[in-house]
Amino acid sequence: MGGKRLFVAMPYGKRKAPLDYEEPDKVSLIDFDAVWDGILQPSVPPGFETKRADELRQPGLIDRMYNEWLFEADIVLADLTFGNPNVYYELGIRQALSKKGTVLVACKGSKLPFDVRNQYVINYDYFAAPTLRAFQTELRQAIENASIQEMDSPVHVFLPGLVVGRYLGEKPPELRVQELTQRIEDLEGTLRDQRSHDEEERLLDKVRAATAAARILNLYHLISSREIKSVRLLEQLAISLRDVSHLDEALLTLDRALKIAPDDPELLRAIGFVYRKKGPPFYSQAETYMERALLLNDQDSELHGMLGGLFRRTGNYERALTQYKRAHELQPDDLYPLVTVGAMCGALGRVGEAKEWYRKLQGICEKLVSQERADHWTYLCLGESGVALGNQDVANAAYRKALSCNPPVEHVRSEAEQLEFLVERDFAADQALRVLPILREYLVGHRSQ
Repeated sequence: MGGKRLFVAMPYGKRKAPLDYEEPDKVSLIDFDAVWDGILQPSVPPGFETKRADELRQPGLIDRMYNEWLFEADIVLADLTFGNPNVYYELGIRQALSKKGTVLVACKGSKLPFDVRNQYVINYDYFAAPTLRAFQTELRQAIENASIQEMDSPVHVFLPGLVVGRYLGEKPPELRVQELTQRIEDLEGTLRDQRSHDEEERLLDKVRAATAAARILNLYHLISSREIKSVRLLEQLAISLRDVSHLDEALLTLDRALKIAPDDPELLRAIGFVYRKKGPPFYSQAETYMERALLLNDQDSELHGMLGGLFRRTGNYERALTQYKRAHELQPDDLYPLVTVGAMCGALGRVGEAKEWYRKLQGICEKLVSQERADHWTYLCLGESGVALGNQDVANAAYRKALSCNPPVEHVRSEAEQLEFLVERDFAADQALRVLPILREYLVGHRSQ
């Protein structure tokens, strides 16, 4: 039993009180120091370090050592005689904190409260010396048994899962619990976000794969019923809705995305483009959103071109030309800004300047052809430069080559509208009228698209 500790909770000094609290007139005098020295201490088996509670009742020690002994002692011996409040307090702490052994004693004749009456209590007779040897033998055996017993605390018997540990860290346990609770909440939130992200990625794949208007609208209703955090998903859904002419639904979807990312220039320009597609009554809204997008990203060449196209539709050719030139500055080799700058100069009557731009366009297109990098859009632009420069053979050959590539109907329609615009503005009108039938024939043959 070497190295074990025994803590003694008992009154000390001479005390006079009734043994039976229900008979307050029958007072007994007991010297508890004599009880300890002559009765209890001799009963402690060898090898125990013992400490009485009153030895710790000193300033600066009680808070630390007192509770340390109650918690860590292998055995606590508690004398319940006279119902001493301190002893019961110490017993309560012991049985709440520790599963380890507790041995209860009391002077014979003591009437114990109901709370401890069902626990095993060994009685000594302070007033009958011959009986003390038997008591000491029983007490010694009780201490030895308690030292090997796994658990005798009524609190821990009632709550077998209760764990009480002495905290030795730097942070208070309450703070550590708060940190762990917050950590758990954060991990649960991360898990929820990951699941939400995975679901949104799955929906994004479905939106990208959808081509039929009915399917895209079904996905719109599904996504509208959910709390979505993915701007990418909402933006792609809006584009799909726009492409199948569900413009109001596209605007509602983009508005949801804009609430998540209010300063996203891509969303602002997308909203502006949808308003532009809704027609002249909505051109002012389109301009507002496009201008807002440019304030956030003035390096967007395509957006400058989109805004130029909007000004062109409203007849503001000077502003359109400014935007097209800015787009060309940002993307000097892009064909679209070149062809639009040339058309705007022609529409404004600046014939010489217009032809200079179209010559530059023709040079880039011919270079792409020679490098075998030309596509249908290259040949459409080369055809228009032939129209603007009065080279009918170049125009005819380029347009037929473009149509042999089976280009998207939308691109051919856009080029036909461009030639009609040149005719309307009386720039290279004769040449434009000669080649328009080639494009219109293609459009008629692909009317279902």
